[in-house]
Amino acid sequence: MTFRQIQAFLLVVRTGTIAAAADHMGLTQSGVSRLVSELSRNVGFELFDRVGRGVKPTARGMAFFKAAEGVYDNAQTLQRLAGEIREGVNDRVRLSCMPTIATSVLPAVLERFHRKYPNVFVDVHAQMPVELPDFLSSGKLDFGVTMGLFHLDGFHIEPFARCQYILAVHKEHVLAKMDHVERGDLTGHSLIGFESDSMLRPNDDEAKLIGDAVSETSKVIWCQSSLVRYALLANKRYVNVAEPFSFPLFAPHNIVARTFSPNVTTEMQFVMPAGNVQVPIYSDLRDGFREATSAFAAQHNLPIQVVQSQASS
Repeated sequence: MTFRQIQAFLLVVRTGTIAAAADHMGLTQSGVSRLVSELSRNVGFELFDRVGRGVKPTARGMAFFKAAEGVYDNAQTLQRLAGEIREGVNDRVRLSCMPTIATSVLPAVLERFHRKYPNVFVDVHAQMPVELPDFLSSGKLDFGVTMGLFHLDGFHIEPFARCQYILAVHKEHVLAKMDHVERGDLTGHSLIGFESDSMLRPNDDEAKLIGDAVSETSKVIWCQSSLVRYALLANKRYVNVAEPFSFPLFAPHNIVARTFSPNVTTEMQFVMPAGNVQVPIYSDLRDGFREATSAFAAQHNLPIQVVQSQASS
């Protein structure tokens, strides 16, 4: 019993004629008939009855068809997976992504990825940057998208985008009336800030901004999550000097963005085990993130600059 015999048998059943099966396989009708006859001898029973000029599966043939269909499809899957393994592809990629990236560019990245790797499962873990090092070090992840990570033994860290912070406020906030906001304009307003972690590079720009601009009477909220910081702007009193990726998600909810000075910037990064850098699937992921980020920034007119790869290992 061969793969080719089973293929011929299934096609005859599915198409209803030997001629159609022969066209599909690129064989003569006699070639398909020979494959089906050989399969019939191997299984020990007739697979088809002659009906006029056509054929019809016997009861045993139909029972065999139901069993063989799944086996054949699995065999095709194995062939495809073998090819992916030769290309360095696993059947599963464990990906960690900051929530702000997961809700902005990740959908386009995964659409592109699955066009090339339709049978590779992607486990998406939405994690804050502070959580990522422990997950990577414990071997629970294959690839991460984060910000501000400056070193992790045994891991490759690669920038892929630099973004300039914007001022985000509710459209009814007094600062929304300004086209451009400067640091001194923040004095006296309730600012939502980001509290950096010791594992991450401190955001010196933002820390200085908060220290210089906010008076002692201002109410400051500290929050790690950019999405939560944007959501809190529903309270019309708050001001958020924020990364721009999340802004399009909140723009329909009366949140507006204004340019801000001095410049406050942050760097988005890939992080992965050093051994994964040259594996094609992870190169494709990096290309996908860069492509999607560039398109996202252009679509929403955001101050995000894609950084091309300069590392080969």
